[in-house]
Amino acid sequence: MLDMYAEVNDAELYYELLGDPEDPTIISLHGGPGISDHSKGKQAFEPLTDQYSLLVYDHRGCGDSSLTPPYSNEQYARDAEALRETLELGDVVLIGGSYGGFITQEYASRFPEHLNGFVLRDTAPTSEYEENAWENARSKWPQLREMDLGVPKITWDEFSRVMEGAVNSDEEFERVFHGMAPLYAPSLESFDEAAAEAAAEATESRNFHHETHNVMFTEAYPNMDYRDALTEIREPALVTVGRHDWITPPSASKEIADRLPNAELVIFERSGHSPNLDQQEQYLDRVREFLASIEHGGDE
Repeated sequence: MLDMYAEVNDAELYYELLGDPEDPTIISLHGGPGISDHSKGKQAFEPLTDQYSLLVYDHRGCGDSSLTPPYSNEQYARDAEALRETLELGDVVLIGGSYGGFITQEYASRFPEHLNGFVLRDTAPTSEYEENAWENARSKWPQLREMDLGVPKITWDEFSRVMEGAVNSDEEFERVFHGMAPLYAPSLESFDEAAAEAAAEATESRNFHHETHNVMFTEAYPNMDYRDALTEIREPALVTVGRHDWITPPSASKEIADRLPNAELVIFERSGHSPNLDQQEQYLDRVREFLASIEHGGDE
């Protein structure tokens, strides 16, 4: 495993390259600007390194990468392409989850010549699905406040500031996101003691950057719309989503798959926002089938 930094477009990006670099390369693009980092992609997809090389990294303004503006979907896609070039990875497969799915759509529309195919996980083609997320959160809110789930009790105002990109500090960001963790599970009832401990460990191990989040959710995300671009992307795609995803519902993934000329939609019935972890074995089996079909020209 290579574990280091690369200078890309005036930013220092932390990355890890796992598996045999001679194998076909997968690049995992993480979600949650300012919240997330490479770690979940590593956890979810490292088993694939028995056949593939896996690149995981932190976007600028995220994790251990430098806090170097600008922060935008276009910049993140250009960084992914520059990192691919810098590491001389050749043509790749992208796996993008949540906000990383937005970046994957951006990349696929800008750099299709270097893309063998891509996997989208629990994402959306436009910010217009945000209203659905607010409705889902409101419906769960009384139960979330009443249940003892082992996470911080947060207010609706604090939740709203995160959703609107108006977080006041890294400390507030960390606490509120920890309190939101049960929403991402298949159900509040399934968020048990083990899930609470995992959420706490994940929160403690991350670097939170509220300014990155605020910029992306007030400038980039509200203006995001890939609906027309998707119709022009010819590369094979696997579009995946958890049936019980509260923030990017199955209807969003269905619209993506319907607009892409060469895509298949798979819904994981026992998953929330992260079927790659909620149903990891089944998820990886389906990803392996997709990767094999690309290698053998099955989607050409």
